[in-house]
Amino acid sequence: MPELNVSIVTPSKKVFEGKVEYIGAPGKLGEFGVLPGHENFITVLDVGLLEVQPKDQEKMKLLIVGGYFEVTEDNVFVIADEVMAKEDVDLEKAKENAQKYKNELSSLSFDDANYERVRRLVKKYESMVELAS
Repeated sequence: MPELNVSIVTPSKKVFEGKVEYIGAPGKLGEFGVLPGHENFITVLDVGLLEVQPKDQEKMKLLIVGGYFEVTEDNVFVIADEVMAKEDVDLEKAKENAQKYKNELSSLSFDDANYERVRRLVKKYESMVELAS
């Protein structure tokens, strides 16, 4: 089966590099997936779970907090602002923060200057809970 060469990095470290059969990511316009032979493109990432299916291994899930995703031929480059694995998550703290920021978000209007920042924090902590559960 054809494979994708995937590289996932943050400004401070290389998170993953290897061959995969599939990768799915949270784009600003919705979630999407890439298989070998996908059309070339580049997009902005949102906050959410990145799913990676390495060849002959279990699916890996990572929390990704923004960044860019590029496909060129069968190469995928993920440049993320922040990446977390399940073992990096403090589940109770994530639940507390998710509720705290949900409460704050409910008091903001859509055109408030802080709305997008708080929305991203809600999504980050909710995704952390999902990842760790």
